Amino acid sequence: MAIRLNRILLGVPLLAGVLSANAFAQEEVLDDIITPDLERRTIKEGAIDSENFEVGLYAGILNIEDFGSNDVVGFRVAYHLSELLFFEGAAGQSRLQETSFERLSGDIQLLTDDQRDLTYYNLSVGFNFFPGEVFLGSKFAMNTNFYFIAGLGNTQFADEEHFTYNFGAGINMLPTDWLSIRFDVRDYLFEHDLFGETVDTNNLEASLGLNIYF
Repeated sequence: MAIRLNRILLGVPLLAGVLSANAFAQEEVLDDIITPDLERRTIKEGAIDSENFEVGLYAGILNIEDFGSNDVVGFRVAYHLSELLFFEGAAGQSRLQETSFERLSGDIQLLTDDQRDLTYYNLSVGFNFFPGEVFLGSKFAMNTNFYFIAGLGNTQFADEEHFTYNFGAGINMLPTDWLSIRFDVRDYLFEHDLFGETVDTNNLEASLGLNIYF
């Protein structure tokens, strides 16, 4: 009986050692399966400027009803209240062509040369949506967003001023963190009575501009 008891007491440490070695081996196997030794990539986030002001120049085509399509140039100043909302002030100028009546009538001129100079200004609110990227090749991408914009302003030509609504949409592309390229399409709505009858007009503008952030 004493010999059997001694054998049991000697076997307990041996069994504990075997179980401990077995548990350690299982832990190493689990470590190899669950936590493999992977090489971690170093990720560098792009540094995007936090400036909220945007200024720029634009040029395009402005179609004034009855006066054809005319070159237009202007400048914009915008303040970005958030990533979605911005406020913009813009001013532009153009020079009107002859109307179809003037071209067909020969010598009759409805407007003098000075009266054909058109200027406008407006204050608008814009809303950005659908942020994304445009890829140019396999190694270069530009951040982009589409926007809606609408506002109020004034249009002056033929010695008259016309209260003007504007609304439109565009796309803003950023090749760098301080430069943006904007393609913009707008409709300017105002009424005039230059031909003896008050008419409501829709006047479309398409423009391309370069803007900087600061």
